[in-house]
Amino acid sequence: MRATENYLMSQDKTIETRVLERLRMEYTKQREGIHVSDLVLCMRQASFRKVKPVSPTVKQLGYFLDGARRHEALQSLYGEGVAEKKGEFDGIQYSIDMYDGFPIEFKTTKARVAVNEHWIRQLIYYMLATGSRTGILQVQRIMPSKDDKESLFPAYLVQLDEDQFQHWLLDFVQRRDSFLNATLLKEPSLAPIYRGDGDRMCRECPYRRECDEIEDGNRRHEKLPGEKTEH
Repeated sequence: MRATENYLMSQDKTIETRVLERLRMEYTKQREGIHVSDLVLCMRQASFRKVKPVSPTVKQLGYFLDGARRHEALQSLYGEGVAEKKGEFDGIQYSIDMYDGFPIEFKTTKARVAVNEHWIRQLIYYMLATGSRTGILQVQRIMPSKDDKESLFPAYLVQLDEDQFQHWLLDFVQRRDSFLNATLLKEPSLAPIYRGDGDRMCRECPYRRECDEIEDGNRRHEKLPGEKTEH
């Protein structure tokens, strides 16, 4: 307990525990079912979460809360009639940050110029789900340069012609079927791995040891150069 001339202050663990528990309940509720977000990054990690769920970390809960607050703030900035849109598309649930006749996906990043490929895939999957040929990726860069020349809230318009729309529809179906197969059979090894730049997806993954064992086994079973196949 810390005392000053005019007040006493101490950390209250009871309140912190209650807040974290409520956040965990909300996070778990949000993760029920299969979502578009399960198909856009490491599907093996997402499959493991379905087969062998673990309690979310405090950091994950913090991300969840930050995302919810950003969502509310951005809705108010976009104005009346722009709201979240939820639904199901070919057996996969989706929750679009904002919908204004087309999907608007909001992302926050510390990077100053990068637009991640999985952001685009997620937005396009929302476009497929809503039958829209247009979507907007709204980015918030939280570490802009000191000269203030770069945009703090760059927005990117994404458009698909009919051939591109069909290409991404096939991509969605293939990834969906792969994920469903892995989860229904309870075999995360059947889902493709995505480690990210510098193995960033693996750094805090609770399934990394099991996943590394899967990859080691896959390498051992690969046919060596010049090896003959027995008949």
